Amino acid sequence: MESNSNQSSREMLEDMSFCVFDLETTGGNQKKDKIIEIGLVQIDNLKVGATKSFLINPERKIPDFIQKLTSISQEEVEDAPKIDEVIEEVLEFIGDRVLIAHNSSFDIPFLNSVLKRLGRKELENKGLCTNLMTKYLIPTLMNSNLNYMSRIFEISHNKAHRALDDSIATAELFLNYLNIFIAKGIKKINHLYYPKNRYELDLCNFKKASSNLEEIRDKMKSIFAPFVITVKGKNGIILFSYPCTNKENEITYICDRIAELEWQTISMKLSGPILESLIRFNHSYAKMDETDKEKSIDLLKENLIGKESLEELKGQYKEELQKIKQCDFVLMNHLVPEQYTIYPLGALGIRQGLIFRYPGHDKKLIQYINSKTNRKKSGKLKEVNFPKALADITNLYMAKCMREERELIIFKDSFALKNKEFFFVEFEKFTQANPNRYNYPKAFI
Repeated sequence: MESNSNQSSREMLEDMSFCVFDLETTGGNQKKDKIIEIGLVQIDNLKVGATKSFLINPERKIPDFIQKLTSISQEEVEDAPKIDEVIEEVLEFIGDRVLIAHNSSFDIPFLNSVLKRLGRKELENKGLCTNLMTKYLIPTLMNSNLNYMSRIFEISHNKAHRALDDSIATAELFLNYLNIFIAKGIKKINHLYYPKNRYELDLCNFKKASSNLEEIRDKMKSIFAPFVITVKGKNGIILFSYPCTNKENEITYICDRIAELEWQTISMKLSGPILESLIRFNHSYAKMDETDKEKSIDLLKENLIGKESLEELKGQYKEELQKIKQCDFVLMNHLVPEQYTIYPLGALGIRQGLIFRYPGHDKKLIQYINSKTNRKKSGKLKEVNFPKALADITNLYMAKCMREERELIIFKDSFALKNKEFFFVEFEKFTQANPNRYNYPKAFI
């Protein structure tokens, strides 16, 4: 059952009416290019309603690359109406609805430029951009085009760069986002337009004044991927943190500590791979008291590697630990599908890593490896300090992954730089053997 806040959020959004639209044009120049197709979709009561589409005669030749991109041929538009013949019907369909587009900074000004040329009043409707909204809600996403967003949210989108199909896909994406806003308890309409730092899908926050321990426990149990929890007191001072892997003993320990602390705020941030959570945890580890440090290390050792002592585990993984010392980089899945993260082993810090897409960023990855290698050789690579106990856990975890050939690729710089073709063959094998299992951002906090 939804909470009262979610019910009120839903009611607030159900009262709003939207019109999603997309333009296909002969180019991006508002002064000389023309519309060749318009797609429109109404949204009422959080549901897709009426749709309209128009092929438009641009009264000029459609460039060949636009014909190829859109599959709209010159012949198809020869007998189509001109824009002035359909503009009244378009405006009537839009009405006073909030305008939605996947790139509103292009579509809305372009439509207004057409209205201006026709001697008509420009639109005064409020507008929302699902592309910009995507970047606010999923800050680490490197590709926000409509095709990719449709794929990861499992939206049917068979005819890309056709106005109505793009509008329908955008409408479905926007409805996904509205449901996310509802789930996260949106309080103000204004937050739709400025959601930054409020509704990120990999993050949730609790304030003591409006939260209870049971709610926090339930939230942790529902999280589907490793995450880092951070507990802060007055003035934002870190009181406690832990890189949680969703084990029951971890959740019990965390809740027991929260109950004892004079906390003000709690944040939970998805990390994706466990190594990523250990890297993030390092930023707050030094600020915890010694008892929490020891307990955290014991729990991490038991849950990630084994119940034996650290010295016994180091003996068991001696060969892998030695190999890690001789390597330069570690590479892993990112939380976002089709994205990966790489770190220099000597600088395991959030700001030292690179998030990249694969396929697509092959050159960017090699450039990064080359740059970090040169900085290391020149002594300019800034090392990231790991306290010994946490460094032991991190290295043992990487050693275990290396032995089991999962989650990570650990390699020398020369492997990537001297034989790039073979490196990417091995990387391709890694991607196939280690698919991204987080279902993010479709699944979110």
